[in-house]
Amino acid sequence: MFQIIFFSLISTVSSDSLRMETINGKQYVVHQVGEKETLFSLSRRYGSTVNEILEQNPTADGGLEVGQILKIPYSPRAKAQAVQTAAGTIHKVAPKETLFSIARLYNVSVDDIKSWNNLKDNALALGQEVLIKRKTETAPVEVKPVQPVSPSSAKTHTVAAKETMFSIARQYGMTVQQLKDWNSLQGNELKIGQVLSVVAPAPGQQPVTTPVTTTPTSTPIATPAKPAQAETTIRISESVSGSDEVKETGLAELIEGTEGNRKYLAQHASVKPGTILKIRNVTTNQEVFVRVTGPPPVADPIVMIRISKSAYDRLGETLPRFRAEITYYK
Repeated sequence: MFQIIFFSLISTVSSDSLRMETINGKQYVVHQVGEKETLFSLSRRYGSTVNEILEQNPTADGGLEVGQILKIPYSPRAKAQAVQTAAGTIHKVAPKETLFSIARLYNVSVDDIKSWNNLKDNALALGQEVLIKRKTETAPVEVKPVQPVSPSSAKTHTVAAKETMFSIARQYGMTVQQLKDWNSLQGNELKIGQVLSVVAPAPGQQPVTTPVTTTPTSTPIATPAKPAQAETTIRISESVSGSDEVKETGLAELIEGTEGNRKYLAQHASVKPGTILKIRNVTTNQEVFVRVTGPPPVADPIVMIRISKSAYDRLGETLPRFRAEITYYK
């Protein structure tokens, strides 16, 4: 009878869990790490936190390896409570739910949920009721003028709503840097109605500066062409609607014991686990994207961030500590 109950419990937790253990009245899952699994994904899978996993598995702070055995605290998740109304679905926040997890559950964006509920930040309270509107009611249909433009023959492009440098460059088969060079642009910001050149200037011809029209009656302002130079302000993307870009500069340090780990990981005291952030080595100017696994096991007020060996090598660094700049979005 004990074996029947034991195997039934494992099957409800995970098909690839090795076994369950009970220590001091608390349940733990003995889990074998699979491909592409991270501390953050395991914490969400088993209803634990990254810190709780690291407390039981201190060697995991340097990254995970396929086949590695972990002992993970298991907390069954409460089922989401939702009520259908004429306005949409009323979702009651369950333990450990976030705006991101609720948005994925209903296939909507975090910004939509914040707009529908007049939320100023991403904080949620247990039991809080959140309105999820039906997709047909989210926003009126925006009617855009028909632009019969063929990417292969077009010479200019007029910026539309929600377009970015990256999306326009991809549409015309060019790089973002080419688009910026051909239009004498220094930053990544675009405005609706801005006209961009999408063809290379003729040999000997200076890049064309294009006026940005903000209103039908405004006077176009031509920006003088500037010599091409390296961009000093680095962003993870051109723009993230409803998000705040955060930049921090300080000391970065290698996570000991991560040699041989090919994953780009980082530990940060205040950034949410699972966040993708960009690190720039101030000395070499090389960059790498890393995923935050959680805070460092031991706080060090001097060190801003700790990174895995693979990320450290990508930045071209040789010193144990070096000055770095990180960029991420809240």
